[in-house]
Amino acid sequence: MNWKHVSAAAVLAAALGAAPAVAQNAEGVAAIVNDHAISTFDVRQRATLLLVSSGIDATAEMQQRARAQALRDLVDERLQLQETANYEVTVTPDTIDRRLADIAQQNETTVEGLTQSLGRAGVNIGTLRSQIEADIAWQRLISGMYGNRVRVSEVEIRETQQRIAANATRPQYQISEIFLPAESEQEFTEMQQGAMRLLEHMQRGAPFPSVARQFSQAPSAAAGGDIGWIAAPELAPELQPIADQLQAGQVSLPVRTQNGVYIIAMRERRAGAAAGSTSIVSLRQISAPVARQAALERVQQRIEGCGNLPSRISNVQGAEIADLGQTQESDLSPAIRDRITGVAVGRAAPVIVNGEQVNTIVVCAREAGGGGVPDREQIENRLRDQELAMLSQRYLRNLRREATIITRTQ
Repeated sequence: MNWKHVSAAAVLAAALGAAPAVAQNAEGVAAIVNDHAISTFDVRQRATLLLVSSGIDATAEMQQRARAQALRDLVDERLQLQETANYEVTVTPDTIDRRLADIAQQNETTVEGLTQSLGRAGVNIGTLRSQIEADIAWQRLISGMYGNRVRVSEVEIRETQQRIAANATRPQYQISEIFLPAESEQEFTEMQQGAMRLLEHMQRGAPFPSVARQFSQAPSAAAGGDIGWIAAPELAPELQPIADQLQAGQVSLPVRTQNGVYIIAMRERRAGAAAGSTSIVSLRQISAPVARQAALERVQQRIEGCGNLPSRISNVQGAEIADLGQTQESDLSPAIRDRITGVAVGRAAPVIVNGEQVNTIVVCAREAGGGGVPDREQIENRLRDQELAMLSQRYLRNLRREATIITRTQ
């Protein structure tokens, strides 16, 4: 037997385009990751799970590609578990049981039913449990290391809101994606070939979300590739003309971009609103006795969305919240309209005195030009998740670079 060091990129490329390095028909060790062995049995089990979960036919070619993808996944998970062990991050069996129950419920079955279904396909439930353990442990490590350090500035939130509002007059697409990263020309060729194979299986009935969960390398993979509603300018330049041509229900051919290869599915599309169309706003008013003006002003400066307003005003004696409902901004009184002009979604207008009362108005939501502009909290969470995903990918990439990864060839 020959042993060789391989890069993570090479293993990923093998998953979708190149012949895998692992000796598929031999029992024993498929890879060694920092002196920890991954068996050929583990690779075959994970490959079968991958095919069953994605709904792809287990042809000889796809079994080969799935085994290479499984090898990469197992290498990454071993690196993740080794790193989480260094920080004493553990996952209890009860936690895994709860995640299993969620997966079973999503598939409209029980844990027992899921176990039996996988067993009929030749997959031991322990394979799925191991995958769940690595995922939970890694997410806990990333959250613990970076969760409190990731800060989304008000400028980022405001600019994102403004960009979404400005794009409201552009065509809007509800899209799902599969992304296969590539850097070298060889990798681009291999990823394009692999993407074509995935497309062929989807044309034969494999569900797009299932394929995306198993093969896509984008953060959206966990959501089956769903990236929600997006305006044309938010897409990569290479994808914009493709999205413009796709109709609802259609899936694109593989598209090469600067960073890799995409397949996109158009779930729904809508035209942007006419320029100058009025916005629809959802407002709430907080009022308090004039003696509590200073306290209300402190609250007004800290408001970040409408979801926790009751707790925000709990220390302001006599404060009350009134729901002003949802209405077109043009239908508001000039005084109210002036007060909320320039106030971002999730923020509150300056406090004013009105007789014996003081009040502020909170902009809970604003739909500009027919497309919804997420509130401040939603945008902050989106930007935060993107930052954490980037840090997670960078962390794992560094672990791969520093690790000793050996695979076996015949």
